[in-house]
Amino acid sequence: MDIKISLPYENISDGVSFLRQCSVRETFRLHTHDFYEFFYIVRGKAIHEINGENQILSEGDFVLVRPWDEHKYSFLDNFDMEIISVGFSCENFNSAVNMLEISEDVFTKSAMPPVINLYGYNLADIYRKLCRIERTPIGEERKMYFKAILTYLLYEFISYGEEQPRNSVPPWLADVINEMSKRENYFAGLPKLLEIAHSSQEHITREFRRHLDVTPTEFINIKRLNFAAELITEGNMEITEICFACGFNNLSHFYHCFKKRYGCTPKQFANELTDDR
Repeated sequence: MDIKISLPYENISDGVSFLRQCSVRETFRLHTHDFYEFFYIVRGKAIHEINGENQILSEGDFVLVRPWDEHKYSFLDNFDMEIISVGFSCENFNSAVNMLEISEDVFTKSAMPPVINLYGYNLADIYRKLCRIERTPIGEERKMYFKAILTYLLYEFISYGEEQPRNSVPPWLADVINEMSKRENYFAGLPKLLEIAHSSQEHITREFRRHLDVTPTEFINIKRLNFAAELITEGNMEITEICFACGFNNLSHFYHCFKKRYGCTPKQFANELTDDR
């Protein structure tokens, strides 16, 4: 069962809230609001689960979430994200739409919320405007400032024209990603992935490249290498033991992959940890 989130009590008077979250771990589980929300991806990538679909969002994406939209965020492979979220009352939304002299259907008729990808001047300008909300004192001053920029922010969605296509992750691929994030499965490697996906290696490779920009083998190795780094950090096992414990069958290949990912060998990684202590 989803949860419904309201504006924080201290923001009720001005009708706008500001929240910066630096990881998917800090975001809410599946929820709706009793307010509208802008969110902007400051950095990174994540899966946005919205109204039963999965979208890949990345740096520069700017989204208008309506009160009835059900959504949450999930990790995309080894990526994380930083996000700015601005909630604002339905009253503020209706006032801005009236000022623009347009129908609210422009923003509400679609089954999916409007999404645009910002770049260049618009990216920097909107980022500055959103950050200034946080610096503006709560109350009448923040209320006045937000009303002044809200029509501008909504107009950006109109000026970009039709909603830009999103790189949606098919439900079956999201399930594969979730299953292959389990340690016993990425240890088992590519044969296990193909078994879970019930599809040919050619098709799976094409879909992984299309949606995640990595091959299935690269995806599996990232999982294994992340775990290897954890084991090295714990300091309870030799490098050779860690290599085979993480599913690698060749020590030289393990060293090559580790250095490519972390910029140093496993031994150098361990030595740096020792020096830090």
